[in-house]
Amino acid sequence: MGSVNKVIILGNLGKDPAVHHLENGRMRVHLTVATHDAYKTKEGEKINHTDWHEVVLWTPHAEIAAQYLSKGGQVYIEGKLNHRFYIDKDGQQKHTIQIVGQHVVLLSGGKTKNEGVHVINHTPQNRPHEKDDINELPL
Repeated sequence: MGSVNKVIILGNLGKDPAVHHLENGRMRVHLTVATHDAYKTKEGEKINHTDWHEVVLWTPHAEIAAQYLSKGGQVYIEGKLNHRFYIDKDGQQKHTIQIVGQHVVLLSGGKTKNEGVHVINHTPQNRPHEKDDINELPL
């Protein structure tokens, strides 16, 4: 039997994308995306809860995100979970869980006044090193 590693989130950016240019010419963008949930306690008190998600996008997704996304903008992301272990500057081992974005829809709050939806799709037939299709659809 096979396995599935798939994540879908729809949320808002907590800060502007963090852009990193690598020596090999590729670009990596880190996004911090907030998702919200609201519920009522037994006593009827409304509780609002926010979860923060670390998202990583690679070229060409990173280029589009860096160009169009900004703090507060809404984004839909499909991707996979990636557990990463690293040693911090104090020599301590750290663990983080990232979402590696494979399909991104920019919904609102872009850096331009353009009112549209930009779709970036990565499928197995459309490898990251090849040019991805970008479709602009009117709202």
